[in-house]
Amino acid sequence: MMHSLMRYKMWADAELMRAVLALPSLVAAPEGAFVTAIIRHFHTADCVFRAHLLGIPHDYTSANPLEPATLAELGPRVAAIDERYVSYTRDLDANDLWQALHVRFTDGDEQLLTRSDILLHVSLHGAYHRGNVGILLRKHGLEPLPDRFTTFLRRGCETHAP
Repeated sequence: MMHSLMRYKMWADAELMRAVLALPSLVAAPEGAFVTAIIRHFHTADCVFRAHLLGIPHDYTSANPLEPATLAELGPRVAAIDERYVSYTRDLDANDLWQALHVRFTDGDEQLLTRSDILLHVSLHGAYHRGNVGILLRKHGLEPLPDRFTTFLRRGCETHAP
């Protein structure tokens, strides 16, 4: 299940990036800065939680980094982290999903989360923020993105094999 969720996330994020990069006018629009900030935020969270899963340090002190990034710069970064999650879950033993990990959030709060908790959070967090961007894209005249899990199962599975 976690592998399917990460494949879905990779597909949905790719659809989102394709849509926003196909709208050069979005960069200059008032919504453009919000779209970039939202994508940068969920990408940062993906990087932070991947570090927790791997037990490696990360340099993030905020889930909303101050350094600028353009949509064009974020595209390959989002694709790369999504591919890492897909690879991670492909090779993950199901018994390891229940292993509790000590997580320190960028705000300093701490919590024990299982690998399953983390992967589910990454999937849901991404979906939530793709919805935020979808509202801004709709305001910009674009139809909502087809990013439902059932749409992925119908369309995405053929093009994004495990």
